[in-house]
Amino acid sequence: MAIADQTLHELVSLERGEVDRSIYSDPDIYEQEMKEIFGRSWLFLCHETQIPKRGDFVEAPMGRDNVLVVRQRDGSIKALLNTCAHRGNAVCRADEGNAKNFMCTYHGWTYDIAGNLVGVPGQKELYHDELDMSAHGLRGVAQLDTYKGFVFATSDPSAPPLAEFLGRTGRAGLDMIACQGDMEVIPGVQKFVIPCNWKFAVDNLFDWYHPQITHLSAMSLDMFANQAMPESKRVDIDGVATQEGAQLRLPGGPAGGDNVDELVFVDIFGHALAGPTRDTYVGVTGSDSWRDSEQAREALGPVARRAAGHTNIFPTLWINPAGGQISLRVPRGPFETEIWWYSFVPREAPPEHRALVLAMANHVFGPAGLLEQEDGENWNQSTMTTTGLASRRIPHVLKMNLGRGKVVNDVDSMDPPYIECGINEHGQLWTYAAWAQWMSGCSWDELRERTIPPAVL
Repeated sequence: MAIADQTLHELVSLERGEVDRSIYSDPDIYEQEMKEIFGRSWLFLCHETQIPKRGDFVEAPMGRDNVLVVRQRDGSIKALLNTCAHRGNAVCRADEGNAKNFMCTYHGWTYDIAGNLVGVPGQKELYHDELDMSAHGLRGVAQLDTYKGFVFATSDPSAPPLAEFLGRTGRAGLDMIACQGDMEVIPGVQKFVIPCNWKFAVDNLFDWYHPQITHLSAMSLDMFANQAMPESKRVDIDGVATQEGAQLRLPGGPAGGDNVDELVFVDIFGHALAGPTRDTYVGVTGSDSWRDSEQAREALGPVARRAAGHTNIFPTLWINPAGGQISLRVPRGPFETEIWWYSFVPREAPPEHRALVLAMANHVFGPAGLLEQEDGENWNQSTMTTTGLASRRIPHVLKMNLGRGKVVNDVDSMDPPYIECGINEHGQLWTYAAWAQWMSGCSWDELRERTIPPAVL
């Protein structure tokens, strides 16, 4: 059942800074998300370096659909629905590989890598040569395009071009990976399931309020020493203390104060970025000198080159430039999210650098990662409380620095619309506000207009 615009406005209030908990557990809302968001949006499929040779393929999710992303004989890329045109069985069970064709294991219908039906057992004897094989190939996606090696597709033929959809924030996020060199994905994508709603896993990437609470033990380890905020850039937050009575310190200060250490981007279609600046944060692999390269100066504006936070390309592509990683949050139902992690290195990176990146990927995020285990517990518990008869009536609060985030939006600048302030919840609130507009089912023109950021958040 479709949810009315008025109801959506009540579920997400930009003015009050509140979100109704039902959006995380209501099955009708989840069904509408599959249609209005994942059935229309441009979605990340893979990076071109994952499929360098003819016949190379990976399987990728598009909402409830799975597609095979295949390098063609002429070097182009196709994305084909992984479902046989006969009775619907998957024609490929592998996550990735190289193939000359795809054969359904149910009745043996066989397709070439372009999706053409090329073999049907009994075509002459049983179908009497009357089956039109040209009409029963694998179905392709409505649109497919790439941006600097990142492959996206949409199921909506009326969706705007990819570059337009990405906007300044989406392009900047991808450029923050692409500008680090001639980048390639390290073979092997981490995939694991967390019992939570997908929006919690997206929301968290903008959240710089939680690390020194949730991740207090991890942040005390030497492995995170080069990620620490300098003492000169920290401020005390009153009323927060450890059990031993030591004051906890968090990066950034109140908006309008002397400590303005965070940048937030809020952009069309719900794309956003939030986090510290390069002056206060160094990634797990150390240097960020790539930000001063000619390539970065051409691709990124001066504000974007300062941003060291996390980007989300709506709905679910998280970009972590400091770690050289991107992550998909794949919905598998209202109460289950599959997390996919991709790690990037320059092609010329020596083995020891690759080993460092993989070690950090395994120890920080991933199913055994110090941070993701703790985050996953939070997301799970937060999801479960949305099902309680009494607890689900309590709105989620996103009021931090509400009404104090002045948006600078120079349409002639390379830089995305941005806010400079201390710790805030602007990125989360903007994502939920855009989510409500997507869920309304409005046209692309209306959606673009409704997700132009306001002057103040």
